[in-house]
Formats: sequence, structure tokens, C-alpha cells
Amino acid sequence: MLNATAKVAFAAYLHDLGKFAERARLDVPDDKLQTHVQLYCPRLFVDGKPSQQYTHKHAAYTALAWDILEQHVPDLVCGDMYPFADRAQGADKTDSLLNASAMHYKPETFLQWIIATADRVASGFERETFERYNQSDDTAPANGNRQTGKNHYQARLLTLFEQIAVHRQAKPLVNADLDYCYPLKVLSPESIFPQKRETGEPGDNQQVQEEYRDLWQEFLQALEDIPASHRQNWDLWLDHFDTLWQTFTHAIPAATAFDVKPEVSLYDHSKTTAALAAALWRWHEANGQTGDEAAQALKSRSDWDEQKILLIQGDFFGIQNFIFASGSQTNKRAAKLLRGRSFQVSLFAELAALKVLRACGLPSVSQILNAAGKFMIVAPNTTDVRAAVDAVKAEINDWFIRYSFGQVAMGLSVQAASCNDFTDKERFAALVKQSFAVLEQAKLQRFNLTADAPTVLNADYGQCAAGSVCSYNQQLPAEIEADGRAAARLSQDQITLGNLLAKQNRILILQDGASVYSGSDTVKLRLPVFGLHIAFTDEEDISGKFGTQAADGTLWRFWDFSLPKQLGGSVWNGYARRYINAYVPHFSNGNELPAEKYCLDNDEEDQDEIRAEQPKTFNHLACEDRTSKDGQQFIGKVAIAALKGDVDNLGTIFQKGLQAPTFAKMAALSRQMNHFFSLWLPAYCAEHYPDTYTVFAGGDDFFLIGPWLQTQKLAADMREAFGRYVAANPEISFSAGIYITKPGLPLGRLSVGAEEALDAAKGVSHPQYGQKNSLCVYGTSVSWHEWPAIETAAARIGELKDVYGLSTGFIYDMLQFCEAAGRERNGDIAAGMWRSRLAYRIRRYVNDNKNNDYDQLIETFYQNGIERLEAKYRIPLFNHFYLLRAK
Repeated sequence: MLNATAKVAFAAYLHDLGKFAERARLDVPDDKLQTHVQLYCPRLFVDGKPSQQYTHKHAAYTALAWDILEQHVPDLVCGDMYPFADRAQGADKTDSLLNASAMHYKPETFLQWIIATADRVASGFERETFERYNQSDDTAPANGNRQTGKNHYQARLLTLFEQIAVHRQAKPLVNADLDYCYPLKVLSPESIFPQKRETGEPGDNQQVQEEYRDLWQEFLQALEDIPASHRQNWDLWLDHFDTLWQTFTHAIPAATAFDVKPEVSLYDHSKTTAALAAALWRWHEANGQTGDEAAQALKSRSDWDEQKILLIQGDFFGIQNFIFASGSQTNKRAAKLLRGRSFQVSLFAELAALKVLRACGLPSVSQILNAAGKFMIVAPNTTDVRAAVDAVKAEINDWFIRYSFGQVAMGLSVQAASCNDFTDKERFAALVKQSFAVLEQAKLQRFNLTADAPTVLNADYGQCAAGSVCSYNQQLPAEIEADGRAAARLSQDQITLGNLLAKQNRILILQDGASVYSGSDTVKLRLPVFGLHIAFTDEEDISGKFGTQAADGTLWRFWDFSLPKQLGGSVWNGYARRYINAYVPHFSNGNELPAEKYCLDNDEEDQDEIRAEQPKTFNHLACEDRTSKDGQQFIGKVAIAALKGDVDNLGTIFQKGLQAPTFAKMAALSRQMNHFFSLWLPAYCAEHYPDTYTVFAGGDDFFLIGPWLQTQKLAADMREAFGRYVAANPEISFSAGIYITKPGLPLGRLSVGAEEALDAAKGVSHPQYGQKNSLCVYGTSVSWHEWPAIETAAARIGELKDVYGLSTGFIYDMLQFCEAAGRERNGDIAAGMWRSRLAYRIRRYVNDNKNNDYDQLIETFYQNGIERLEAKYRIPLFNHFYLLRAK
């Protein structure tokens, strides 16, 4: 059923293709356009009666645009077109794929009603709301949206983030009160940021039509980049097309008519509609309800309480322990292990979702969410699908027990839903709440421990002559010897991944038994994952871009995970994209680097890696904040920082943040939240903080490792950028913790330190700035609103030291005073003596040095320093001390 379901999904996916084409003013003869308008568009109602005018003319453009797309997509005319009628005889059949896609405003047949129903459900349209929407004119330039004051050409996509309201009073639904919109540009790390509507919304139709036309032409040109040899594999090709469509329609508003706010992108509406249509059709197909009677039930909504839909959610548990597992050799290859394990965990989530999709016979677009180890799939609620989910869950957890000895587990939960659950506001809120609950329940039932799961695992620790325990994960038995070290295959693949990720950008997912060329630039991992083989390649042109494997169905996925070359660069490279890569610091000019900068203690491995294009180790990163005036003598602390953070109150934001949530809005909100961390952050590090490892970044959280001072600056930049990203909404924030240490600390302890710092930041309750929304560094938590004062204080200490020659002892005394201020804050009355002692210390210093700088020192260290920041003043003081250390 996979190919048939993919065709249904594709027809639904492009049901609003005409919105893109019409706004680009697709050039078609007037008589042909009029014919298509009469076929596909409903009449405009005036005073409750149909007139001679037509509305929603983009439906006609959907049919017209199909003619252009057909030459670049899988065969839509002849061959096996089930469940649609083929058009091999040259005449459009009523139930052709094209008609099913374009007739969603005038549905007649069962297949047309499947897509029309999915369209309504994705949008959360109640019957009365849809009837009013369907009778409004969205294409007449003079008929602007009453909320935006803009017509369908000029309207820009509004941001959902600005409307999130959990604690404060929600903004009115009137769009005039919203200040931000997205630029009409292809997807890039830069274009995902909203801009002010006063400058971002055009007022000239001709100008914006030209923008749409340019975007349309770029889209058609980019469509040719999908390998032609992949068109023989519907599921594989559709996965590529999904990324292409996202690249070009992520900022196009899906709805601009009536009083609908343009707040959901054409991409998010397309994908949720496709997923729902695929599930609905498969339910009806499985139950033998595909005739006129079923179409009439969909039309009248008499069966909309039938639970036809199954939401499948997956979540991985134990990720932190798995990534930071220790062994005798983990510190030697810490950087490679971390990036390999992090990528491997992301890969686990993608492959688990893929296994569920294939077991259920569903295409890639049925997967609505996948970020940070979590995914959601929309499936038909049938007995076969439920059984398939149980089988996949057992297979995946058996694999984890066998190869990771239970360090990682996957929870799979299913939740039945009806169409009305998505269109009724209260029922949808209950559905979202329940989805969180069932996933939490699955978390507590890992490995089916109350049933037949083994309680003792058999392990053969005598498989490898080099040793009995894996050198990289002491909980695993060694299976092979590699580079003179005993290793489990799982761990050795992590080392291989750590090497490959710095060199290659494409990954092949092949079913068992698939043959693939293996050369210098195509490398297969040792251990199949869930029965699938993974290979990395840069040789995309060999074998016709792996067309043989695509044609015989053994190539399940071909993913591009490269980082954009620049912040404004497009993410489209001709293949489906997965945001699962991390930025890896490299040496750019290894032959010119001063060896004196890096205190490597005669570590030959680290010294040998100081070469151009070679990844930096943690020992290298620890030296990157050292400075020198002559290029010979360097000062500064040798230390790395682990930065861990996540979005505050994310569950509450998703459950209560939106006034009128819909399925498409929830999918959009999740995708956009993920894009900040998985798309923008690695690209920003590559351009502005090239010495930072993004160990993992996606969903709503991140873990970075970098030089101790640069990491603090990066955290502050992230906070500023995140504020812009969420349209300056104070309801959405993130907290972070920084743990600073010497390189060489066991990975597990590094993780624990960062986690403890994050917990401390989450525990902040500021009387002025509220809870959370904070950073913890040096064991001291500070609200993000106070961070600019921290940075100013640090700069001022450095200035005064240079101007007045402040001694290190004098500045160390300030540390004692700020600690006393902290004790006073906690109720120690005697500690309040710090003020008089500070004044005495400054006066004594001024007198001893015969300077007249008393007022400036008082202002710096007392008024704008300890009196204002109290114990938090230790942060700029510590930074100052660390910058002056010899090592």
C-alpha cells in the first residue's frame, strides 16, 4: 500500500499548489484559465445566493500548475495510478490525481472528499466557519483581509510566537495588533527570523507579484535537482520533495481570505493535510468504505466522530547517559565520540520513525514531527497498523537490549482520534493534553519490564582478544579490535561517525541485502541499526546517484545533512534534508598556528592534529581564549565550558499558549522551535563562534562545548537572537547552565556539571524579572535581563586595571566583598559590613598610590558593581582572573 498511499498524500500535499502559482501570476491564456475556474472553483455567494462570479481561483491554478510539475515528478499519467484513474487515453478522468487535488472546494467523488476533509481538519475548520470561508473571495486584489488590511498578494506570514500567551493577557485576534511577519524568502538560517510588519509588508501588488514570480521560478529550477533516477521510487522521491516544498513555501501564508489570520505557512498546511488524507484514505480502504455512501458521510460529517486516525508518538529515553558513557579511552577521543554519539542518537530517532512508517505502509510526509529524539506520525486507526506498531516497538527495543544493554530505550504510544477532535477547540486541547500524558506513560513502561522482558542480560566478554570490556563504553563487551583497542561495534561506529561527520554530508539508508558501491568516499557503518544499513557518501554521481538502489526499492532514504555555507544560504541541495548534524571546529590555517598558544603537555596526538581542515580536540579548544601581545607569550586560563540549556515551560506553551490551536499550527510551532536550534545555531556557530562544538541542538534544547569565555558570549548572543526569533515575546525564554573545567574531565562528569548548572538557572525567581529565563555560570545564577550589566562590569574592570594599574590583590578583595553581599542577601546581618570595608579598601588604595580616582573606583566597584549585582559580581571578577592566568 506504500506507493498508493504516497499518491494520495501527494495529491493532498499539493492541493493548494495554486496559491503559490496564482500569486506568481502564472502566465496562461485567458480562455484556458476561465475553463479551469469553472471546473474547480466555487461560485461567490451574494445575499445568500450564488452569483456569476467565482471565488478561490487558486484552485484553478492548482490544476494549471500540475501541467508544469508533471515533467519533473513520478509518472502521474499512466501505469499503476491506483487508487486514482490514469489519464493514459489523454482525457482527464474525474478521479484522476490532478482532479482529486484541485477539486477540494467542489468535491464530488470519494477521493476528492478525502482531500477536502483533510484540508478542513488540518485547518481546524468547524462547519460554519468553513462555509463562510468558502463563500469569501480570496483572490480579488480589492478585497483585502479585514484583519490585515492586505490582499492575498501583500499579506505576509505572521508569527505564532508573538501570539503565545500563558501568563499574560492574550493579544487580541485582530492582526493589526501584531507587529511581526516573515520575509518572503527561501529557507535559510537567516530567513527564519521575523521582521517588523511596518517594513516587511509591501503595499504594491506589482512588486510582490514579482517576488512571488522569482520564487516560483527558483522553485521550478530547484525541482530539477531531485535525481531523475529517484522518480521510480515514490516514497524516496516524496521525501526529497518535502524538503524542496519546505524550502520555498515555509514563509508563504496558506490562508489570507475571510477573517483568517495568515499565521500558518503553506508548507505546514500542505504537510498536515497530506498526513491526514493518507490516514483517512487508508482507514476507509481497510474498512471497505470507498464508495458514494462514504463520500456522502464525509460531506455531511455524519462520521466525523469515528476514530479513524491514530497518532503514533515516539520518544527516546536514556539519551544523556548514552552520549556521555565513559571508558578507558573516552577522554583520548572525547570530541570524536561526542559528535559521533550525538549524531547516532539523532539517527536512531529518524530510523525508528522510518521503521514505523514502512511497517505501516505510510510515506515520509505522514511523519509530522521529529526533533530531539521525539516524533509523531499520523496513521490510520486499524488493527493492522496497531499490530505493526507493536512489532516495531519490540524489534527496536530488542535491538537496544542486544547492542546497548538497555542504556537507551524507545517508548511508542498510540492515541486514537476523530476528525471532530481536531476541529473543536476544547476537544483539540484535550487531545494535545492527552498526547503528553500517553507519551509520559510510555516513558514509564520501557522494555515491557512487567511482562516478558529479560531481567538478566547475557554478555560474552571473551569475544575480543584485545580486551573484555569496550574501551569507549565500559558497560559494553568488546567485539572487535580497532587501532589496537578493544571496542564494541556500536562504539567503533561512533568513532567512525566522528571522523565522517567532518568530511561528508550525505547519508544512505538501505534495507538489508542492498548492494552499494563502497569506496574511499562511500563508507558503510559496521553495525546495522534496526535491520537497516547506513552508508555515508559524497559521491552522489556514482551509479546514477544510486538510481539502481532507488529503482529496486532497497534505498529507503537519501539524506543531506550539510550545514549551510552561510547564514543567508539556502538549505536545498537536491535531496531530503535532516537537521541532525552539528558544527565541528576545524583548524583553518594549521601551518601558521603558534604552537605556544596550545598547552598540550607533549600530547603527540593533539600536536599532530594541528593541521589545516583537521577537527580540533577539546584540548585545543581549551586554549582558544588565551591571548598574546607578541605572538610568543600567551596568557589565559586553559579551560573548556559545557553549555546546556532548553526552552522554559515548553509543555505549557504547547498546551495553553495558542488561543485557537489547530493541528497545522501545532506542527508549525514545533518545526519553528526546532529550526532555531537545529538550523540557525550550528550555522551561527560556524560563522561567528568557529571554536564551538554543537554536541546536540534540536527540539527545544542544546548542549555545546567551547572555550570558556567565548561560550559565555555565545550564550548571550543566543539569548538575544532567541528574543528576536520569538518576536520579543516575554512569555518565551530559555535558561542555560555553563560548567567550566579543565579539559580531560570524564565526559559523564562534564554532562553532570552542565546539568546541575542548568537546574540552578531554572530555580531562579527574580522579583522583577520572574522565574527561570536565566543563566548559571561559576555556580552563580543571573537573570538574562541582568547579563548586560555583568558584561559591562567585566569590561570596566579591565579598563580600570589598564588605566590605574589595579593590583591583582586589590581585585581579589572585591571578590570577598561580593561574597559578603551575597550572605547579606541571604539574611546574614553582620555581612552588611562589606560596604564600609569596601570604602576603606578603596580609600586606602587611592592614598597609597597617590591617585585621585576614588570616585571612579567607588562607582565601578560599589554603585554599578557589588551594590547592584551583589554575589553575581563574582562572574566578571572570575572572568578577569582567568584572562590573566598563565594557564
